[in-house]
Amino acid sequence: MKKIFTLFILIWGFICLEAQNTYYPQAFFDKKLARDMLGFGNSTIEGVASTKQKNNWGIKPLLGEKHYAPKGTVIMLFPVTPYFEEFYDMRRKYENKKTTVYMSEEAFKYRVEALTDDHGRFKFEKLKPGKYYLETIVNFTATASYQQQTGTSDAYNGYGAYLYSTPIYSTFFYGYSAANRESKFVEIKQDGELKEIKL
Repeated sequence: MKKIFTLFILIWGFICLEAQNTYYPQAFFDKKLARDMLGFGNSTIEGVASTKQKNNWGIKPLLGEKHYAPKGTVIMLFPVTPYFEEFYDMRRKYENKKTTVYMSEEAFKYRVEALTDDHGRFKFEKLKPGKYYLETIVNFTATASYQQQTGTSDAYNGYGAYLYSTPIYSTFFYGYSAANRESKFVEIKQDGELKEIKL
């Protein structure tokens, strides 16, 4: 019986692994190009990182409450190489709950990081002209609500005979932790340029 149970667990684990698809870009990663793109220049990208709570349809409403990135949130900056362009296109087209797209470990090393301050602000300095991709994960506490029946309202006729009941609902609020990925492409066209963005 134990052998049958163990076999079942192994088969189930294999099925779960098969259901999760992992992809990597097939383009050649030119580390010399990436290193050169991340060389020193005189330009700056600075901004503020924030997100909004998604609604029931997974959309961030335009007028929704902003949640600023907590202090110490990591902002990553990548040079937009041909390899990165393929990675981004693949992630945009294929990534979902069952499919994950990763860049190679070597490509992931060619990035610059900055940390946010108390107000979600960050800054990248000494950048060269070129195209960059910025990404972060903003953690925040969101609020949601649900309705629950908490009683009934009974109706009677003029003779005191029962007619019907109407349910009474109350709304309850609760907080939960959430995280959204925020990203943006930024292009520096001239050396010495200052780009101010909202991530």
